[in-house]
Amino acid sequence: MKNSFLLKSLFPTVLFLIFLAGSGCTGVQQEDSTQQLMASNFSLDSSPVKYVSVNGIELGYREFGSGEPLLLIMGFGGTMGAWNETFVWELAQDYRVIVFDNRGVGYSSDDEENYSLELFASDTAGLLEALGIPKASVFGTSMGASIAQELALNYPEKVDKLVFSSAVYSVDAPEAGYLKSMLQSVANNSGISPAIRKQADANLKWNGTYERLPEIRSETLLLVGTEDEYTPPGITLAMAEKLPEVQIIIFEDGEHSGERYFPEKYAEATLDFLKKEGPENS
Repeated sequence: MKNSFLLKSLFPTVLFLIFLAGSGCTGVQQEDSTQQLMASNFSLDSSPVKYVSVNGIELGYREFGSGEPLLLIMGFGGTMGAWNETFVWELAQDYRVIVFDNRGVGYSSDDEENYSLELFASDTAGLLEALGIPKASVFGTSMGASIAQELALNYPEKVDKLVFSSAVYSVDAPEAGYLKSMLQSVANNSGISPAIRKQADANLKWNGTYERLPEIRSETLLLVGTEDEYTPPGITLAMAEKLPEVQIIIFEDGEHSGERYFPEKYAEATLDFLKKEGPENS
């Protein structure tokens, strides 16, 4: 990858790789015209919404492609309809991609229970269980990356490889002030839907994972953009120091949840990572 470089291990047990990816036009970005046409005609609505019962609620989900399962976890305030269609299409060329709505938004129902990121992780584990998927690779963006952390920590047997886009280990992280202010504003705004306010409250009450990150045994890829105001690259670097086996890609000019802006690049990075055999398989 352009402008890439390798850092030596920060400590004995850590495989620490970091790449800097330019956002300008490169040969890697050029796609076959037929593929571009197919991707442009792809729609998330092309797959019907299905439902499973999990933790006393109904979760709505869609599936695309075939192969090994790849679960996408949406970020704060979003529904599965908010995924970039090019990004999903690219992933679905090689994987069985599953997208879903977190409880209380989109096609998923709600109950009276207060939200927590641990509860969202339990819902996610329940979705995999209901679909008969013993283990899946997971891509989580923003809040979805926080949910994915709790999923990997509390249900490690269900997680293969992990990809975190615009991740944070706690809203109290030193560089997460802008994120925390936004969440506080949403949580206190009575004009916003109750489910989104409950999501904001769940993030604010989250104890975080910083001290627990070394317990994540899955190979992990961290993606972040240089212009990410909510979860700046410094947070990603701090997480990498704790994770046992990790790679980082920092995208020049990339903003928060950069798969929305650079879908081909994020999909390429994700696919390269998922397809690469780990040390135990090489």
